[in-house]
Amino acid sequence: PDIVEEMAKVDISIVISHCEALVNWIPDYIGNDFSIKDITIYSKCGNEVNGLETLQLLTPNVDVITLPNVGRCDHTYAYFIKEHYKSVEKDTNGNDIVMFLKDNSRRRGAYFPIDLLLSYVSRSGFACLTPPICHHPLCKEDIYEASMQHSREYLLENFALPEYSRTSREKNEAFLTDKYSSLKHWKEEMGFVLPDSETMPVCYNGLFTAQKKQFLNQPEEVWENMVDSLSRADNLMEGHFAERMWASILSDNDEESAKAVDEVLSPHIGLITKKREFNPLKGQVYMYKNVQVTQNEEP
Repeated sequence: PDIVEEMAKVDISIVISHCEALVNWIPDYIGNDFSIKDITIYSKCGNEVNGLETLQLLTPNVDVITLPNVGRCDHTYAYFIKEHYKSVEKDTNGNDIVMFLKDNSRRRGAYFPIDLLLSYVSRSGFACLTPPICHHPLCKEDIYEASMQHSREYLLENFALPEYSRTSREKNEAFLTDKYSSLKHWKEEMGFVLPDSETMPVCYNGLFTAQKKQFLNQPEEVWENMVDSLSRADNLMEGHFAERMWASILSDNDEESAKAVDEVLSPHIGLITKKREFNPLKGQVYMYKNVQVTQNEEP
């Protein structure tokens, strides 16, 4: 009830990156307790938006905008922020919330309940729809648990993928580029403003929510740079760079808060994912849950 009352004081918008999947799961996820101001669907694959009428049960303000099929959901989200950047005022609509969603619900069973998600974003300014997943066998024994935090240095310097093909429509001809030597290089070229810290949060799966005032953490040209970079191709390495940056660039970026997180985490770190050259979870921090052990090798 408390979060329902709190959310009644702000506007909630939904942004959907659409290709081909049904969107009728979204009203089921949102439920009836929260009022949605508007929904913007960016359709990128030339397909009809099936399930559109169910979204109109949430709000009559549903717009479908066609965009080129480039940059996946990351291009969509950066484009929305770029287009709305100038309309954000911290003292008027800064606490309004935007949910960034894909059309598919591939991992819906892992989503945080909507009331919990909105509680998180109201307190922190940013929230990931899915919790971090632990792939270490010691998680099953309740020794480790995965965290959103990643070793900043190791992630930025060492993350790499040779290709990405989750579905048959994903082609890899233009996946790699010589323009950026690393995630760190891409970050610097985009111009992101980040605090100096040992760790940084990562939200996987391209599903998150943020308060509008968090858009202003970055200069306007950053969002323009992202849109340009993510327009190079459909399936591209820069999209995976962006996925690993959303939580950092849309979270509070003051030095004091970032260092406080490092200090709290430091005594409890079990290991940092470093093995395997092409590990998509490169740099992820695993925490001890309840006991201290000497095991610190990856599976």
